[in-house]
Amino acid sequence: MKLPLDGTRLPRLALIAVAAAGTIAATGCGSDDSGGGGKFNVSGKVDHFAGPTPLVVRLNATSKNADGKVIYRWRFDDGTASTKPEVTHTFPKAGYYQVILDGRDEKGNNDRETFLFGAWPPGQWNKAQRTPLTKKGALQAQRVQQKRTDERRKALREELRRRAREQIQG
Repeated sequence: MKLPLDGTRLPRLALIAVAAAGTIAATGCGSDDSGGGGKFNVSGKVDHFAGPTPLVVRLNATSKNADGKVIYRWRFDDGTASTKPEVTHTFPKAGYYQVILDGRDEKGNNDRETFLFGAWPPGQWNKAQRTPLTKKGALQAQRVQQKRTDERRKALREELRRRAREQIQG
């Protein structure tokens, strides 16, 4: 995907997040063509991919060519999950968040779609809405957000290890 970098007055952070989402979206993982009149397909609709914190997003899961009832599972980067087809989720801290939608029908056909969201500090978000997109600025924003995401993931891994140790000892 090519970003319009010269003289563009589009909201910088929103464009970065949408561009990132476009490159990370994945469908067709583990699908099975056995029945339902075609390949089973799950897809999600999202109201927006980026915004200031707290970022509140509405997600809606649908499927095509399912054999019977479909079970959906939304998995959020913060360790939470939901099995409802329509979900509202809040990302309270700044960073990039990955959300995975899995769907499985009654015959075991499955599919997956992945989304990437960008939650930004409100001051940075507001400034970005007034600042033209530059390649240097986009790369700097990406580095800052990636650092925050890495720190959050490290803390989550440490917490999960601590809980596992408690269960083993306990």
